[in-house]
Amino acid sequence: MTIRAAFFAVRHMSRRFVRDERGVILAIVAVMITVLLGLAGLAFEPGLWYMFRRYDQSAADVAALSGALERAAGKSDTDICTLARSAARLNGFTDPGSCATGLTPGAGIFSLNRPPLSGAYTTSADAVEIVLGRQQNTILARAVAPTLTNVMIRTRAVAGRKNYDSCLVALNTSGQAITVNGGGGSTTNLNMSSCSIISNSTSPDSFRTTGGVQIQAGAISTSGGTKISGTSNTISPPVTTGAAGVTDPYAGKITYSLSGLTTKGCSPGGGGTSKPLQPGLYGGSCAKSSTPPINLASGTTYLCPGVYYLDGEDNKGEALLISGSGTTVAMGTAGANGCPVTLNSKGETINGVTIIATCSTASKCGGGFAVGGTGSNTPTVNLSAPTVVIDKPAGVNIPKEILFYQDASKADTSKGNSTVGGGSGVSLNGVVYLPKTELDLQGNASFGACTELIAGSFGLNGTVSLSRPLTGCGVNTAVAATISLVE
Repeated sequence: MTIRAAFFAVRHMSRRFVRDERGVILAIVAVMITVLLGLAGLAFEPGLWYMFRRYDQSAADVAALSGALERAAGKSDTDICTLARSAARLNGFTDPGSCATGLTPGAGIFSLNRPPLSGAYTTSADAVEIVLGRQQNTILARAVAPTLTNVMIRTRAVAGRKNYDSCLVALNTSGQAITVNGGGGSTTNLNMSSCSIISNSTSPDSFRTTGGVQIQAGAISTSGGTKISGTSNTISPPVTTGAAGVTDPYAGKITYSLSGLTTKGCSPGGGGTSKPLQPGLYGGSCAKSSTPPINLASGTTYLCPGVYYLDGEDNKGEALLISGSGTTVAMGTAGANGCPVTLNSKGETINGVTIIATCSTASKCGGGFAVGGTGSNTPTVNLSAPTVVIDKPAGVNIPKEILFYQDASKADTSKGNSTVGGGSGVSLNGVVYLPKTELDLQGNASFGACTELIAGSFGLNGTVSLSRPLTGCGVNTAVAATISLVE
């Protein structure tokens, strides 16, 4: 081959090599596969990390609750650590076998802080903070992010005592103080999720349920024990037993005087707006046999604002009786429809009513309150406590939020129990205070946001809904606590 021929042969082969794209395509495909795998890793692996975080969050929650419960039981920090770690392990978290402290644990580290090192409970010695660390190696995502060799997954939970103001307080220190009855094919529902149920009784069956019962409260506590029986029971949160008793929120805070009052006798009620019932003293010698101081059993009655003193009781122990499906009892307004304008010492107009069960004699004849009942006993009742303090005449000091008040020193403890029943036509707003006798709630009467029920004991059935007393109501409350997740 001549030199010229060899030159043209080499040039031809070089051009073919330059034009051949088969190797380039292979290289591009290889690069694209790597990128696609990396992108797939970035999409898939964070989902996996999120799944592990959810698992660990459950473990942290359970561990924090376990630790807070042990703290409430007076256990040492060593015991708290041991039991909290055990709770976390039972929920899938593996730790190296000890408790660390701090907020940024390393791989597989179980960190316990009491009090918490962050959040709103850093000054609460009863709060327990759990922080878990889990290291997860990357596989696919590392293809596009070579430095992303692993990620640290951290979870945190805080549990401790959460206080709830009371909306139902049983003051008796012995016996069955709270009895919730569900039966007859119906379920009793107590809806008090924003407030607490409290019993001071130290009896082993201080808090008792029978039949179908659904209870939802912020906290439930008793100084004694519980006896839960029947079917379809749901009680949340669990009842705290052996709790310290609470102080009567209204002991010594209410004073009144019957001096100078002239009795109006025993009122049959009725008359509507043209002749509303006036505040003052009712009962006395006429309150006996089947006659209570005030009996509203028919027609429409308006109660003018002020204080109604009920002297004595009938033979059933009733000082106030409101009954009958055709009966309506409503609020009068100061300065309207025959109702006078009455001022307190600050010159504030009194609207709303306070009804006091008492006894002018030395014997204990202060009766209870009966508002509606079962069956056809479904009156329409709309009563609210005064909006201002009543402090006139001299010797009177009645907080503005008191609706029904039974004088403990005059109460007939043998039969002076009270009943609030009927249907949704019964609406009450204010403190019901019966410190020595029982209050039975029946049906599904409604209670306003400024309502608190305080009695010696309670019998509950039907549907009862109460909310935490609102700021501005002035309601004195007790406090119960439950152990719960707070962060």
